[in-house]
Amino acid sequence: MNTEQLNRIGQGGIVQEGIFVRFPDLVPAVREHYWREDGKHSKLLLIGESNYFDKHDMPYSDFTDAEKWYQGKDAKLIPDYRKTAVNNDIGYKTFTKVFNIMGKVLRDCNIDYSEGLAEAAFYNYFLRPAYNNGRNKGFKPLPIDRQVSGEALSGIIEYIRPNLVIFLSKLAYVEYENYKRLEGLIFEDVVFEHVSHPASPWWNRWNGSLGKVKLESLLRQYWVK
Repeated sequence: MNTEQLNRIGQGGIVQEGIFVRFPDLVPAVREHYWREDGKHSKLLLIGESNYFDKHDMPYSDFTDAEKWYQGKDAKLIPDYRKTAVNNDIGYKTFTKVFNIMGKVLRDCNIDYSEGLAEAAFYNYFLRPAYNNGRNKGFKPLPIDRQVSGEALSGIIEYIRPNLVIFLSKLAYVEYENYKRLEGLIFEDVVFEHVSHPASPWWNRWNGSLGKVKLESLLRQYWVK
């Protein structure tokens, strides 16, 4: 990936040095067949919600202080022991459900493919980790989170030019739709959709109409050719 273009995203704004200059570990993962040379599927960007830190991370990261996280000169950001976990080149089991559906759609269309995330790109929408307090780990974005996250994703979309963006989180989808509306952003020829998170009860509820079934339908309609 062209890091120079990525590093310009957000420069001069809330994150003065550039969003991905400050958070290089949070760049989108764009895998080898995202740009498919044979054109058998379009460019798919999957969007998760956020990473999760807990009380054990508090001495080593200022993630609970939003302004310090984005702007503090001496802020403690992502500790070394967390860098692999926050990398968007994901491998956690939750998303195997998504990859399995992608593989099923490609097989049904007689399209050769590589396993896992190889046929798409992935990115987590919120750049500040949610706090997992042991009971819940839902993210409650502040205005500064909304602005930085919206600006970051808009820059990514301009850079990697997806045809289909599927949010694996209703919260992230709604937040970005609000950001686009407030900023007057229109991305021609990009389809924005969302499904329930694969770890949520809604993934299977109502025969998967909000989760797994909806994802498969979206892939068949907008992704494969």
